[in-house]
Amino acid sequence: MKKVRAATWAILSALIALAMLSGGVYGITGNYKPVSTPYVGVVVLFSDVARTNPIGYSSGILISPTVMLTAGHSTLGVVAVSVCFDKGPIDYSIQNGQIVYPSTEVIYNGIPITYPEYESSIVAGSNQGNHLFSSSDLGLIKLDTPVKEVTNFPTLPTAGFADTLSANTNLEVIGYGVQFQVTPRNNGVQNSWTGTLSQNSAQTQLISGNFAGSDRYLKLTTNPSQDKGGVAFGDSGGPVIYTTNGGSQNMVLAINAYVANSNCAGATYHTRIDTQQVLAWVTGFL
Repeated sequence: MKKVRAATWAILSALIALAMLSGGVYGITGNYKPVSTPYVGVVVLFSDVARTNPIGYSSGILISPTVMLTAGHSTLGVVAVSVCFDKGPIDYSIQNGQIVYPSTEVIYNGIPITYPEYESSIVAGSNQGNHLFSSSDLGLIKLDTPVKEVTNFPTLPTAGFADTLSANTNLEVIGYGVQFQVTPRNNGVQNSWTGTLSQNSAQTQLISGNFAGSDRYLKLTTNPSQDKGGVAFGDSGGPVIYTTNGGSQNMVLAINAYVANSNCAGATYHTRIDTQQVLAWVTGFL
């Protein structure tokens, strides 16, 4: 977790014990609903090339048959990944040091790549405190083989596109995350948010971009009483989707990155894809 002034900022940690996968809990908060977005997948993270030591998981979005976007803190220090596009419920087990996935879904292997600016800022210790948004929390996965099940992909935004959107613009957040309630409200049960690890989504809205770091991040609302959902731990790398052309086309506007506190309540923050530097980096892999 990271501190910014008086507020507690929590990375949507991908380094959750893999055992959490078999226990299963919902990630998207608020008025979540199951979805079957074909290009959103769950990413299992490994610390070794042989993929025998799983260290957590994340979410990701496919933008071409061999390229996925995810969060930078999900790829940092990770050597290899495996990806599947099962909608859930998902139940992994570890047998003889290998991950066993009881499904007919194809599992794709890939190599994680961290956005260079983010990696260097973490190594230098500059991406913390008041400088939390000084670099874009972004990662990329190059898959070994093309994904055959997905034929339609979301579009990328043009540079500065988010700046043209008004406050309260409707957006959709998607992920496979885990709700881990560190400090229960109203004397509630510890870790009381339970359910099934599945692909879920929620509607949210854009907040005015007047905050430090708004040139690199979007700030979104999360208020279930107003039918606005949010993101939780493990939703890292999942997309923020903006629907264009009368609902016929989805655009990946941002990537899930930070939450405002350990209860996954309040505003959420998402790495913008529509900066010139990020777009240049991403399109260089396409």
